[in-house]
Amino acid sequence: MKNQLTCAGSVRSTSRCYYCVLALLSLLLLSACIPLVLADEPNVGLLRLETFQVPSIVAPNSVFNASITVIYETHLRPANATIRAAIYGGKLNFSDPIWQSSPVVVPMTGEQSWNTSLTSPSTVGYFNLTAAAYFLDQGSWRFFNNSINGPSFKQVSIRIGKTARLEIDLGFPGLPMAIGNQTIMTSSDGKAQETLFLGETYVISVPPLDEFQNATRLIFTGWNDGDKQVERSVLLDGDIRLVGAYTTQYELTVNSQVSQYSEWYDVGSIAEVRSTSSFPMNWPLDLLGLQYNFVGWSGDVNSSAPQLNITMNTPKTINADFAPNYSILIIPAISGFVGISAISLLIQRRHRMRPKSSIHVRRCGKCGENAEEDWTHCMHCGSRLEEHKSTPLDQ
Repeated sequence: MKNQLTCAGSVRSTSRCYYCVLALLSLLLLSACIPLVLADEPNVGLLRLETFQVPSIVAPNSVFNASITVIYETHLRPANATIRAAIYGGKLNFSDPIWQSSPVVVPMTGEQSWNTSLTSPSTVGYFNLTAAAYFLDQGSWRFFNNSINGPSFKQVSIRIGKTARLEIDLGFPGLPMAIGNQTIMTSSDGKAQETLFLGETYVISVPPLDEFQNATRLIFTGWNDGDKQVERSVLLDGDIRLVGAYTTQYELTVNSQVSQYSEWYDVGSIAEVRSTSSFPMNWPLDLLGLQYNFVGWSGDVNSSAPQLNITMNTPKTINADFAPNYSILIIPAISGFVGISAISLLIQRRHRMRPKSSIHVRRCGKCGENAEEDWTHCMHCGSRLEEHKSTPLDQ
């Protein structure tokens, strides 16, 4: 029995060792396979060519600028990546670039730009270009042509022809204008210019007015060659300079208790403003003839004159001030007072002119004081009054 137990323990021990060896071999095999799997994946997960900027028009055999911008993202194995860019004439051909950058080591994620100068062909026509971005992966330069990781290339077309310069001077910065199908803005000196093809006609459009938020605006008045239209056609037969004129206008706002109005005036012009002398109060006070009377101007101009001549050198806001006038009630009030007083005096006079003999009063026979008709006793001495005795007032 002792030997059997020993043998069983030896069998279990041998079995455990066998499984340990299998597990160790599996781990070694898995660790050897992982680098092989990861080696098939590129180090860069995103390399997209965002912009490829060149002029739309250039002259034959002329030097022009080109710029390329790419965004990238690595798989963190390693943390950095090596990228470069190239430009090809025509389609992407990988073998004959007309320009190629030096390799650049970039961090985990970010943006990289290149700028270069190219020379246009000597013949009139179109110059097709393709820009591409590459990343170095296990000794080979690769790129993406799908929309998830890329694409890593972009194509443009440049028109080659004889050109001239069109310059437009509007005198104010930040004014928009259209030349053909392009919209541009005047620079800080009020000018804008474009390089265009010779012998072609271009439609130029400028804004008829441009209004600002400070009650100021610009009004187009015409071109230096006499044309008054905001939209015109120009034949480019050489370098051309056009000057457009704008007039500055300021807004005048007039406020009152019953109205408000605004009007635009050229800079330096004279604005004539006149106020009404009065206007009626609201119902029912207007039935009494009550009204408001003009008392003066306030705001940007202070004056009591009903008419103003204002020089419009800035935007202005003025107020016409009115005050209530109750003077129309004074004359009727005085007339009423005089009438009532006259009636009262007339009544008093007529009362005094009545015959005194017709007025009788009773007198106390004891104290001689007057007594009223309904008294039975004298209120002064207390004696009984005789009903039949009365004495005329004039006796």
